Amino acid sequence: MTFTFKLPDPEATVIEFCRSSLWGSVWIKANGQKVFGKSAFNPSSQIDLSLTRKYEVSLPGPSPRHVCITKVRPLLFAGFRRHRYFVSFNGQPLEEHYGY
Repeated sequence: MTFTFKLPDPEATVIEFCRSSLWGSVWIKANGQKVFGKSAFNPSSQIDLSLTRKYEVSLPGPSPRHVCITKVRPLLFAGFRRHRYFVSFNGQPLEEHYGY
């Protein structure tokens, strides 16, 4: 699952989120620079009994910018059904995406 969105901040930061549904690796880029990464070799990216997972990033700069991407997986047959991704910026909901 890959999606890109623009933050409503004065810097007009472009955030790119990518998650491999096969391997479980995750990375987040801000304006082309990697700010968050989770390896597929990390056991916590493979096994999790919770239905939600949060990926939080605080971006440096003159104003505080906090991005939270929450992944919600379905209860049954999660590997075969689309997951929901909620994006919030400084605590305010921004976007919602669906995908594997």
